[in-house]
Amino acid sequence: MALNLPQSPTLTRRILVIGAAHVDDIATPVTPLVPQASNPVTWTRRVGGVAANAARSAASQLPPDSSVGFVAAVGDDTDAVQLESALKRCAIAPSLVKLKNTNTGRYSAIMDMNGELYLGLADVSVAERLTVNALQAVADLVAVDAILVDANLSEKCLTDIAQVASEHMTPLAALSVSPVKTRRLLCLARTIDLLFCNRREALAMCPELTLNDTLECLAEGLTRLGFKQFVLTDGPSPLIIRQANDQHTIAIPDVPQTRSVNGAGDALAGATFAGWAHGQSLRDALVCRGLVEAENIVTGKRSAPLFT
Repeated sequence: MALNLPQSPTLTRRILVIGAAHVDDIATPVTPLVPQASNPVTWTRRVGGVAANAARSAASQLPPDSSVGFVAAVGDDTDAVQLESALKRCAIAPSLVKLKNTNTGRYSAIMDMNGELYLGLADVSVAERLTVNALQAVADLVAVDAILVDANLSEKCLTDIAQVASEHMTPLAALSVSPVKTRRLLCLARTIDLLFCNRREALAMCPELTLNDTLECLAEGLTRLGFKQFVLTDGPSPLIIRQANDQHTIAIPDVPQTRSVNGAGDALAGATFAGWAHGQSLRDALVCRGLVEAENIVTGKRSAPLFT
């Protein structure tokens, strides 16, 4: 649901998303899954990648005079060509760094009958090969008003991007990807202006806490680490946002029918980031944009473009 925000020269109009873009192969079961047996499924191939998903949702939320740039490392294969074409159809300006003799990343997801992830298989290490030099060769980091990165990038690349953003006072947001990769963001805690992560990822950054600790305890842990603002999710349970010194718990709206949760968290982050970068408060951006876009993904009202 795009909002008609008042136009102002002070509002952000150029945002850049940097991270992973790959092929998503999604298996949807026809019958309940049986381990260690052949299961009938239907396969679809879609645009995937945490950053690519977030960029699509960001583009859906911005006014026509705004722009969403996107940078990712991919292979030099036909999948990269199809990814680039699909991203352009989503009103994104992709600048893909094509690495020679390399395959574009691939993520295979097996869903269960409830639309929840049953098993995910990721071969997306190509994202870690992006360097800030290759990035700056295709995109001007100084000419944008806000940057969103995902933790698929290497720690070196993330650090270099954060340094450029800090030098030019460009707002920097970061999206956790997994409990393992989220630890790459620890050294940037005081540089990141806005963090998106879930319970498991927060727990990986706060090893002194346990699975039995509340989401509020995890939020306190992130604050102690130096994260100033964040959106901390916990599946369908209420989430926590922290903005400046204020912290709020927000309920997730009930969804009457779940098609698939795949990419819902990325959509929430991308849409929220777009509103926040465009001048909305974090809470308003989350409620008016992020939660709406996540629901669109879960209910199937919006989905990643299919490969053609």
